[in-house]
Order: sequence, then structure tokens, then C-alpha cells
Amino acid sequence: MKNKFILPLVVLGSSVFGQFTVSGQLENYANKSVLVKIYENSDLKLIKNTKTDAQGNFSANVPKEYNGFVRIDLPTGENLSLLTDNKNLKFKTVAGQDIMNRLEIIEGNTQKEYNKIIAMQPLNEVQNQVFPYLMQMYKPTDEFYQAMIKEQNRINVLNKDAKYSGLVEYIKTLNDLKQAAQSGKDTQAVDKIVTHFVNDDDRLEQSGLFNDLVFAYVNTKLSTGQGDNVEEKLIAATDEILAKTDITTPRGQNILSTLLNIVPKDQYAGFHKKYVDKVNGLTCKITDQLKKRVGQATSMQVGSQVPNITFDKPINGKKSLYDIKANQKLIVFWASWCPACQQEIPYIKEFYKDFKAKGGEIVAISLDFDETAFKDATKDLPWYNYTDLLRWDSPIAEQFSVSSTPTLFLVDKDNKIIKEVHHISELEAAKK
Repeated sequence: MKNKFILPLVVLGSSVFGQFTVSGQLENYANKSVLVKIYENSDLKLIKNTKTDAQGNFSANVPKEYNGFVRIDLPTGENLSLLTDNKNLKFKTVAGQDIMNRLEIIEGNTQKEYNKIIAMQPLNEVQNQVFPYLMQMYKPTDEFYQAMIKEQNRINVLNKDAKYSGLVEYIKTLNDLKQAAQSGKDTQAVDKIVTHFVNDDDRLEQSGLFNDLVFAYVNTKLSTGQGDNVEEKLIAATDEILAKTDITTPRGQNILSTLLNIVPKDQYAGFHKKYVDKVNGLTCKITDQLKKRVGQATSMQVGSQVPNITFDKPINGKKSLYDIKANQKLIVFWASWCPACQQEIPYIKEFYKDFKAKGGEIVAISLDFDETAFKDATKDLPWYNYTDLLRWDSPIAEQFSVSSTPTLFLVDKDNKIIKEVHHISELEAAKK
């Protein structure tokens, strides 16, 4: 993809630079956190951490032109993805398992239109996944076989007669392409994916399907490529797509960032080293997302200094991680909702007795979302306890490249990493 300005395929929304509002009412969810996110460079970005009022209402502004999915996350795990063409969204639903079933769109014609596609999905899944399997069990002359043919024809007519506006049709095209690539039915699917990567505007990143299409591309290349060496085929597929999209452009960098994220580093270290070195050798502007991926690959190693953590309020008179002076510090990432963490806490308490006596200190960072649960869980813990109540959206977890709990970093007096472990027993064993 050439490094140039790309005109939008369709002019969407009434305001090119417009700010629009996302608002909603969540029944049974008063005075609780709501996380509003959009896709930026194909990754979800938190734009507002807000709270509902006594009636479950909330509102957030999206301060830029945006044509794609807005995601509403509740820290309890439920989420909604709502499609907008740079216009206001307003909805009403109930928190909990029925969050999608009870969804009512009050304002937002694009999402109302997209709901029609959602309604068709069960029928299309039956047609594409169930009928082919069942048809193998019957003869074409059987009554049930004929009934399936009749239903297939009915579904085809419904799909053919459905007409959608520009953005909705675009999202449907991408979703159909993803499913075709996953099923292996469309032998040209990978070429179509590449065409989208090369030609499409920012709506591709904002579609919520970008990472799925990258995965479909590389998975198809792995299954069809020659040779048995997976890492070599991964590199060949990556080189091919980067040659077509250009690593000096945001699109090429977004693709590489996604690949660095989905390809396991512990299994394919050569892949990661090749492209981390390649990025480090670039002289062009690099997206923040790719910087983060490369930074995660090179930071948080033994001997590197951990980022400072600034507390919203002083804890025992200390304003940050660096303010806490100790011969060694154990930084523990955990959460009150994490069963494995709860099992680990008694062992950490026992470890702390001797550790504290020798001049050590523990700083526990909880990936909690409920303040009451956090306070109840930490009331008897004798060390420094902190949470920003953002669960996995916590920038602290991102800075430390934490992807699971519990994760523990042992650092020296200069905040340099001595060891990273997942269980306190690993530190006990190292002392022997």
C-alpha cells in the first residue's frame, strides 16, 4: 500500500471531523463502571471510563471521526458492540446474561440496520454448517433432504433480497470473507483479504475484524504453503504481505503488530527477533501500537528497570512504586476475582514474613473492578495494595506486559528485574 492519503470509499456521517455521543441505560446497574472503547490501529482503545447514575444511565463522547464498532465493556465481563457511522448512538438494555437479548436501539440507524444481519446469522450458520453435514446422511430423493433444499432456497432469497447501506454492507462483506477463509470453501479468500489490506481505508481497522482477517490470512498460508517448518512459512507469509502493504505505512505496521501479538514468542523466537530487529531499523514514523509490541518484546527482561507506578492517592505515605525503598521488592499482579491468586495469597503471606525481615517489601497491584471487593480482599494484607479498578484495561498491566494472574516480579533496590515468576514457590526454590 503506497504511503499516501486515501479518500474514503463512501462519505459517512454528516460531520467529517464530528464528535458524537454514545449513551445508554443499563437496568440493574446503578453507580457502576462502564468502559467505552473504539478500535484504533485495529486494537481496542479505552476512551472513557465512566460510571452509571442511580438509574443506570451513562454517556461518553467520541472526539474524532469514526465509522466502526464502539464497544461497551462492563468490568464484570459482559460487553456490547454497536456499529456507528460517525453519528450518535443511544441504547437501552439490562446488565447480565440478557445484555444482548434485551438490547433496544433508541438512536443509531446503522446499528438498527446491522441488527438485521445479526438476525440472519443463525439461519446462515444452519445453512453453511448444519445442512452440509446432514445431507451426507440422506439421499436426494428423501423427504427430509428435499426439505433442507427448500429451506436453503428460502435462506438464499432472504439474503439476496436484503439491502444494506454502505458501512453495513462493508462490515457484512468482511465478515463473510472471514467465514469463507475459515471454512476453506473459497480458494480465492486469501487473495481477497490481501486486496482489502492494500486498498481499504481506516474502516478496515475500525471494523473489529482486522485481527481476524490477519489470522485468517496467515492460517491459510500455513495450511497451503510448502514445507514442514512452520516458522519459515510464517516468515514467508509475513514478508509477502508486508511487501504488498509496505511496512512504512500504518496499514503494514498494523498487520505486523497483529502478527507479533498472535504468534507465540516462546515457540517462534526467530520470527519475533527478525521483525523486532526490522522495526528497530526503521527510520519512518512508527505507530504507537507497533512501538508497544516491540517494546514488550525488548523490555521486562532480567536487568531492565520496571516502569514506575504512580498511585492515585498515597499509600502509607508513598506516592509511587519508586518511593517505596527496600533492598528488594516483589511486585505482585493479582485480583480478588482470580481463583489462582486466592490460592497463592497464603503462600505469599508466609513468604512475606522472612522477606520483610530481610529488608524486602511487597507491592500488590490488583486487577480488580469492584472497589468493595478490592477493599474486602486486602483488609488483612500487610503490604502495599493498589488498584486502578480497570481490570485488564489497566495501563499498569500493559506497561508490565502482564497477560495472566498471578504474575510476580522480583526487583532490586534500583527497581531492576531479578526474576519474573507466576508462583511464590518458584522464588522459594531459587533460594535453595
